[in-house]
Amino acid sequence: MQEIHAKPLISRLSLVQNIFYHYIHGMKRLIIPIICMLLPLAGCHERKPLPSLDIADSLLVNAGDKSGALRIFLQIEEQLKSRQDPYGKGLLYERIGDIYYEQMNYVRAYHYFKQARENFQVSDSLREETEATLDMAAASYRQKDLERAMRLYSAALDLADEQDSEALAETALSNLASLYVKSHKKQIPQDLLQRIERSARKDTLFGNHTMIDVQLLKHRTDSARHYLKLAAAQDNDVLDKAELHYTAYRIEALSGNFRQATDHIHRYIYLTDSLTRSIMQFSAGVIEKEYYQERSAFAEYRMKHRIFWEIAVICGIFLLAGVAFYIVRQRLHLQRERNDHYLLLAEEARAEYQALTRQMEGRYDTEKRLKNLVASRFDIIDKLGKTYYERENTPSQQAAMFQEVRRIITDFSENNEMFQELEQMVNTCHDNAMQKLRQDFPAMKENDIRLLCYIFTGFSPQVISLFMKESVANIYARKSRLKSRIKTSGTPHTELFMSLFG
Repeated sequence: MQEIHAKPLISRLSLVQNIFYHYIHGMKRLIIPIICMLLPLAGCHERKPLPSLDIADSLLVNAGDKSGALRIFLQIEEQLKSRQDPYGKGLLYERIGDIYYEQMNYVRAYHYFKQARENFQVSDSLREETEATLDMAAASYRQKDLERAMRLYSAALDLADEQDSEALAETALSNLASLYVKSHKKQIPQDLLQRIERSARKDTLFGNHTMIDVQLLKHRTDSARHYLKLAAAQDNDVLDKAELHYTAYRIEALSGNFRQATDHIHRYIYLTDSLTRSIMQFSAGVIEKEYYQERSAFAEYRMKHRIFWEIAVICGIFLLAGVAFYIVRQRLHLQRERNDHYLLLAEEARAEYQALTRQMEGRYDTEKRLKNLVASRFDIIDKLGKTYYERENTPSQQAAMFQEVRRIITDFSENNEMFQELEQMVNTCHDNAMQKLRQDFPAMKENDIRLLCYIFTGFSPQVISLFMKESVANIYARKSRLKSRIKTSGTPHTELFMSLFG
């Protein structure tokens, strides 16, 4: 376990520390929930320093409650997420990885060791990065991933050489020797083997373990057996003893002593099995008791329910596909309706634009016709003015003026082009009155239509009598008769016609 400098704590955590040291053995179950409750308070009290990892380690890990320690570490992790402290996160993940490693959960241990190394890389903590790399390699070795473990130990060796750290380099070299021993496919380079042999301290337990691997790599089984005896006399750790029995099995197998090799491998299996049971007891005691009873029924259970689950999965897939198809279909339908609505609006806008265009063209034609009518009326005035000017103060003036006026009246009464122009002027100025008159009264005589055109134009009965070559009284009578006929007809445009009678 790596040493970590203690940080100042707020008063609540100091109180918890004092309580724990007095009542650790009698009130452990009570204190752990109190610590878990106070940790969030510490994190939100004016950004006070986080609780020290050393205190959580000494209060819980040393007391033997690994699960309680893990809860404390996870709460600290929650508070560290809001802080830019990669070094602190690296230390935290190292501690969590250690707990999982001791529980033989090497997959989770590797995950946290990797996170620790990444945070140490961000904080430029080279030594801690090297230690995390060594831990990752150890977890990979326990997962039987020798290739990855060899790469990680080689990377840790490079980092140790960069720091000139003999202790870290010795650890990496010793583990590389063990990996080359267990890997039958790779041949260790001679320069690396010589360096491993030089780094091993002959008078230490760690050195004896290294020398065993070195002698095995050199195929010197007698020397390996010698160092094995030295290591066995010094080692009291159960896991190390199991590894020594496995190494002894390899030595005896290489020497041809298969009976002794069998004894050692049986002892190795017994120790590893006992170690696994003791580690898993605190978290899976009840499950272990029921495991063997359920194992015999598991195959039958699996066969019975396999078809059910397959059908359930297939039905679920079809259901999801159906829901997805329905949703997509509805969206396409809504999109189609939206597009149709937009197209309809576009058609309406285009129709309105065309109507406005036609209306503007009609107005333009109307203005053009009105200008032509005005110009023609000015031509009449121009002719009268010229006649008056040319014959001013002459005896023939009155006769000439009379003849000119007579010619104009004759044009209005006999010239069809002049009458059509007059009818067009009525249509232009009075909402197509003549056109509607012909539609509402198709049987009306042409002479009556001409009379109504003169009336709608606004000529007086006296002028109309000149145009029609009838008496004024007759014009009045015909006008009254036509007015009564239109009024009683009940046509759609009766009000328009009546308004033009004046």
